Amino acid sequence: MEFRELNYIYTIAKCGSLSKAAKELYMAQSSLSQFLKNFEERFGEPLFFRTNQGLKPTYAGELHVEMIEKIRLLQRDMEQRLHDASFLREGRVVFALSPYRAPYLLPDVLPRFKERYPGIKVEIVEASMREQEGLLLGGRVDVGFLSPPLKNSGITLKPVIDEEILLAGHEKFRLAGKARPSGMAGRPWIDVRDVMEEPYLLYSVDHRLRRFTEMLFMKNKCEPQTVQYHDSFETIIRLAEVGMGLTFLPETYIGRQSALTYFAIGEQGECRTLALGFPPYGYISKATRAFADIVMEAVRDQKRD
Repeated sequence: MEFRELNYIYTIAKCGSLSKAAKELYMAQSSLSQFLKNFEERFGEPLFFRTNQGLKPTYAGELHVEMIEKIRLLQRDMEQRLHDASFLREGRVVFALSPYRAPYLLPDVLPRFKERYPGIKVEIVEASMREQEGLLLGGRVDVGFLSPPLKNSGITLKPVIDEEILLAGHEKFRLAGKARPSGMAGRPWIDVRDVMEEPYLLYSVDHRLRRFTEMLFMKNKCEPQTVQYHDSFETIIRLAEVGMGLTFLPETYIGRQSALTYFAIGEQGECRTLALGFPPYGYISKATRAFADIVMEAVRDQKRD
C-alpha cells in the first residue's frame, strides 16, 4: 500500500464526499471513484457506506483512518526532528485558532515570530474549538488555542491566562450609574439582573461565548427582554459600538473598541481559562515550542494593556 493511496482514503473520510475529496486532491472525481472501487475490491470489503449526509467510514474504514493518522503523525515527527536539526533556521508550525480570535491575536503574534525566526513558516488554520480538537487528535495541526473544558481529555494543555469576560456597552446606556464600586475583579461591576431591560447583541452560532451567556442568565435566573442574534463576531462589536445593544467581550479584545465601556460581571467577575493545546502523542518541535512561547507572550501583553 502506497502513501499516496493512504492519503486518498484519508481525504475521502475527512471530506465525506468523493467530489470534495477529488477537488482537494486536484484529481478527477471519476479517477478517485475508480481508485476507491479497485482498492475495496483488493481489500475485500467496503471502506465507506453512503448516507444522506455523505460517505461514512465502515468499521474497516475507521481502522484504516486510525492507522493512517498514526502514520501521518510519524511523518510529522520525522519532519519536525529534521527541522530541529537546523537550530530553528527553518521549519514549519501549523497553528489553529478560532476565526473570532484570529484578527485580535495574529497581528500581535506573527510579526514577533517572523522577526525572531524568519526561516520558519507558519500556517494558520481558523477553526472552532470542536474542530481544533479533531485537528489536534489527528496530528493535522501542531498547536491550537483553546478554552477548556475539552471533550477529549487526551489533548495536552498548557494554560496561558485566565481571561475575564466583561459586559460591554455604549455610553448611551449609562451603565456607570448602575455599577458598583470595584470588587474582587479590580473594576466596577454590574449585576446582570439590573440591566435586563436593555437590548442585547448575542451570538446565534455554537460559540463558547454563546454558551457562556446562556449559563450566565440561567445562573442569575434572568433573561434579556430584547435580543438580536448574529453569526458574526465583528457584526456584534460594530453594532455595540453604535449603541444597538449590550454584549459580552473577552478582556483581550477590548483595547480596540474605544467606543465601548466595560464592567465586571458580578463582584467576583466571570473568567475562563485560555490554553494552548498540543497533540496527545508525538514529538513537539522546537519551532512549535518557540511559537507557543510567543503566543503566550503576546496574550499576556494584551491582558496587561
